Amino acid sequence: MKKVIGILFLVSFLFSSGEFCFYTIKMDYREYQNGRVLDRDYTDFGELVGIGYRYENSNFYDSFFRIEGAYGGSHYEGATWGGKPIKENQSGVYILNIEGGFGQRGVNFILGYRFWNRGKSNSIGDYNEQYYWPYYGVMWRNCFEFRKFSFKPEIAYQKAINPQMKAYLGNEPVIDLGDTEGFKAELPLYFKSKNFSFKLFYRYQLWHVSASSQTPLLLNGKVVYIYEPESFTRNSYIGAGISFCF
Repeated sequence: MKKVIGILFLVSFLFSSGEFCFYTIKMDYREYQNGRVLDRDYTDFGELVGIGYRYENSNFYDSFFRIEGAYGGSHYEGATWGGKPIKENQSGVYILNIEGGFGQRGVNFILGYRFWNRGKSNSIGDYNEQYYWPYYGVMWRNCFEFRKFSFKPEIAYQKAINPQMKAYLGNEPVIDLGDTEGFKAELPLYFKSKNFSFKLFYRYQLWHVSASSQTPLLLNGKVVYIYEPESFTRNSYIGAGISFCF
């Protein structure tokens, strides 16, 4: 997160205009098997807090670039490999996202990268997992201008490229995840001032990950085969920011 904050300040010096925002995420991640929920990670608003920067240039193919990072804790509900139910609080959770795009007439081609550090509890035997993938997609956005404010909705479809998960357990295997697709909708309001605009926004981000194939895990001198089940991530964002132009 320190690196992300440093990058945010660096890009603010490189560009004479842009947008800073602060936000919080209500996370809901669930893994499924045959339609049954195996486990879930979740947060309430205020438990996962982030900062972001966005730059736009309407003179160059309606292009944009944004970088965001959120950090905090989450709650886990699931079971041990032996089937014993557990409920834990996890720390060290963070989500990083970088995205850029360009296009014309309200339609953008987008490229991005997502990284989720799932975090871990203090329980003996618990371990961390990291999910990450680059992605591409298409986004529609528009601007509706009013006298004192503007409304700039965005809707995007995202497709992951070579999505993976690394488990920090045993020989720390990397699992190739199944087919991964995303959907994003953002509803921002901008309240205008002379050189500034104040922003309030809501965003919904969905990711669906299909079940992976089995991967060998070397643990305590024995080889066992593990896999990632089908999962859905449904994250809601609320935030505020400021746009400036000099």
